[in-house]
Amino acid sequence: MISFQSLSIKTALLAPALLFLALTPAASAPVQVGIAATVVGDVRMSNATIKKAVKIPRRQRLAWGDALSTRKKSKLQILLLDRSSLTIGSNAQLTINRFVYDPGKERSLTATVSKGAFRFMSGRKSKKSSASVSSSVGTIGIRGTALDGVVGKDAVEIARKEPFLDGVKSDKDSAMLVVLRGPGANRSGDLDVGLAEVSAAGKTVTLDQPILAAYIPRPGAQPIGPFRLSSGGLSKLQDQLAPKVAGAGKSGLLKALIPAAIIGVGVGLLLPGGDEACTNATVGGPNC
Repeated sequence: MISFQSLSIKTALLAPALLFLALTPAASAPVQVGIAATVVGDVRMSNATIKKAVKIPRRQRLAWGDALSTRKKSKLQILLLDRSSLTIGSNAQLTINRFVYDPGKERSLTATVSKGAFRFMSGRKSKKSSASVSSSVGTIGIRGTALDGVVGKDAVEIARKEPFLDGVKSDKDSAMLVVLRGPGANRSGDLDVGLAEVSAAGKTVTLDQPILAAYIPRPGAQPIGPFRLSSGGLSKLQDQLAPKVAGAGKSGLLKALIPAAIIGVGVGLLLPGGDEACTNATVGGPNC
């Protein structure tokens, strides 16, 4: 015979487990970070649920853990909920590791680029704002600015023609080149002058002026720089990112990659409710 008292004790003991089970689905729900604003060509996504990468359309919502890749002649621009943007060029791979956004207070992004060219542009000003982009050879810490980078064989090709890097031994699969694109002192929009810190093997190179670059040639090597990237190197990197994307403006929303000054407008158009509706400390609430 089971007494009411013993049943109550068992129920009390089971309560924490039942509570854990009730919370588990919510805890594992995808945390939304932004949207695919520009999709050109063959762009694919995989994650913990989607094991085999699938093609994604424009306006695809993106979340923590999404791995994104582009094929030949393909481009992707991601608009994040804080009005920052991440762009990858052809034959590139990017993973969104983490994104936290509390409007007006704090925002942080962590992403990994495995190969290809990428561009990061900061969104709205914030006292507590940070972004980090990593590769297999190093990490870039970004504060309120715009920068371009490239990982792999294209980084090596650019480095070979840079006098500052003459004679440097590079690994074609993992070398990373990073250049600060601005803005400068006469900035426009909501971007600060900002800076980028390129770190590897116990050394950090600070980029605090437009066109300053750093290069990590291979795993285990320290970053080389800062140095001014040549106009030829800049042009080559620009070609990898293809700022004038053919066909991107057919919908009338995007005729080219969105410049920093109008990122806010793009997010307001593409994300329902804009970021003002997303007030959770970690993005992913009902309006996000």
